[in-house]
Amino acid sequence: MNLFNLLTESTLCDGVLVPNELFNLVATIIKVIKIAVPILLIIMGMLDFAKSVIAKNEDDVKKYRKSFISRVISAVVVFVIVFVVQLAVNLVASVEDTTNENGQTVSDIWSCSKKFINGVNN
Repeated sequence: MNLFNLLTESTLCDGVLVPNELFNLVATIIKVIKIAVPILLIIMGMLDFAKSVIAKNEDDVKKYRKSFISRVISAVVVFVIVFVVQLAVNLVASVEDTTNENGQTVSDIWSCSKKFINGVNN
């Protein structure tokens, strides 16, 4: 991609020119977090339960159970925070974009935030 395409495929967010590829990159990272956190929770939980089954001592079983519960709470907190932020920004960002004389998209700060969360095409 050359520099001209990078400049024309950008959004003007409160005076800052942001390439659309950056919006898509951040949205992809958010999607990966939403998918990776539950998968990692399942894998780590399986390991914790396997360790507690193998453990002979009751104190070790309690330790692994506590570890699993703290992982579940952490995963739920991460997932809920991402969901709440997405919901709030999507509800607030209802203003439509305009195009300036250079062919660049001009957005207010909420529309730009929505593009960071959802990507440019959504």
